[in-house]
Amino acid sequence: MEDSALHRGVLSFSCRNQNVRHTSIIFVSSAMNDVRHNLSPTDRVELLCWLTCGSLGAYYLNGSWPTAAFHVQAAHKWLDRHKRQAEWLAIAKLSAIAADLAQRHSELVDADWARDAVEEILDSDDLNYQSELVLRVLDECKRALADKRPAD
Repeated sequence: MEDSALHRGVLSFSCRNQNVRHTSIIFVSSAMNDVRHNLSPTDRVELLCWLTCGSLGAYYLNGSWPTAAFHVQAAHKWLDRHKRQAEWLAIAKLSAIAADLAQRHSELVDADWARDAVEEILDSDDLNYQSELVLRVLDECKRALADKRPAD
């Protein structure tokens, strides 16, 4: 199998059987690259953190808490970017936990030290796990999911 053939999406191999040569061509769908995996426990924590930070960012911008539609859209953005899939009920449960966590920690968006981190969250497609704000939220998300049954 040649590397260039693999990149074109076509695999070819030959075999000899009693003086007859057989060549088979197998077309590899580009959809194989779009395989989505179910959420792992780590994925659940990271998605919950994404939703919670997104809620805090929306609250910071608008002064009000985001709607369920915001959480669904944010969850699907994260799932698409990480090639993951989740049932709607899992998304709904994680969204409810995220909304609760964000509301309990709303003071974070008013803290001077967190303001830059909140703005970074708003401007980025992923979270900066080196940020103190994100690390605090991540820790809360780990605790919240440890206290609950997996959101399946």
